[in-house]
Amino acid sequence: MTASTTAGAPSGAPAASRSLRIESMAFVGLLIVLSIAVLIATTTIREPPGSTNTLGARVVPYAVGGLMLLSAIAVLIGQLRGRYGHAEEGEDVDLEHGTSWGVTGIIVLSFLSLMLTIPHLGWPLGVAILFTGASLALGAKRWWVAALIGLAMGVITQIVFGTLLGLTLPPTGTLTSWIGI
Repeated sequence: MTASTTAGAPSGAPAASRSLRIESMAFVGLLIVLSIAVLIATTTIREPPGSTNTLGARVVPYAVGGLMLLSAIAVLIGQLRGRYGHAEEGEDVDLEHGTSWGVTGIIVLSFLSLMLTIPHLGWPLGVAILFTGASLALGAKRWWVAALIGLAMGVITQIVFGTLLGLTLPPTGTLTSWIGI
């Protein structure tokens, strides 16, 4: 047992202070409100008429919102029964090191690059650039392997979401329109 548990507490159920319980309940309440908002906002997604053969654009948001709501309710029930998790002690994290702002900046720039690359290069190349940049920032050794995996992910998501689900993902952009996809 860790120092934060009491002698009479069952294993896996450390004694939670009042402020920890209030914070935990507030967070779960926020998750419930957020998941209800996701489910309500999903009803406003317009689907083209006659698209009954495909799954449509509402399937994933409904699934995510529903699973998030069910999970939050399950955690709330556990908390009402007195089950609170214990604070992580950082098993794999060196708590003495600060945030690596260089890595964080490269990842943020990789995500922001999608705003430029999707309209000009298309979805698959935009995803390849995003994945390559994030992989290199997180320590990938070979840039060309990261680029190939990123390109494969871009093509696969283009096929799954653009073709099978009928969502609009541009396969090419203004600079790559000569490809003819």
